[in-house]
Amino acid sequence: MSKLMYKSGQPHLSVRSGVFYFVRRIPTDVRQHYRADRVSLSLRTRSMPIAARSAASINQRLEDYWLGLRLQQIAIPAINLVRSPEALDAPDCLTLSEARGLYLRLKSAVKDRTFVRSAHQNLGYVIQVLGDHPPSAYSTGRCS
Repeated sequence: MSKLMYKSGQPHLSVRSGVFYFVRRIPTDVRQHYRADRVSLSLRTRSMPIAARSAASINQRLEDYWLGLRLQQIAIPAINLVRSPEALDAPDCLTLSEARGLYLRLKSAVKDRTFVRSAHQNLGYVIQVLGDHPPSAYSTGRCS
C-alpha cells in the first residue's frame, strides 16, 4: 500500500500504510481552543471493525467536549435571579463540594469510574458557574 492517506468509506476514518486513522475537521466555533484545524489520531489498528468502533467512540467524546465548550460561551439564562454570595453564607451547612464528597464516599464503592468522573464534572460545572454554597442556597429561580 502507498504512504498516502485515502478515505475508507467510513465517517472520519482514513487509511495510511494499512493503519486506520481518525481524521475530523474541528468546527469553526470551537477552533480557537486548538492549534490546528483538524484532529488526526492513529487508531493503531489494521482492522476495519475495530477502527470503526474506535472512531465512533472518539467522535462521540469530541462532540461531548465541543458541546461543553459551546455551553461555556453562551450567556447564563436568568443570571439576574442568582442570589448574591453574601446572602448564601450558611456556616452550619455542607457546601456543594462537601456534599459531593460525602455522596461519592457513600455511593462510589458500588459504582464505576465513569460515575465518579461524571459526578465530579457535573457538580464542578455548577460550582464554577454558581459558586460553592450549601444546596439549600440554590433555587430554580421561580417565584413562590
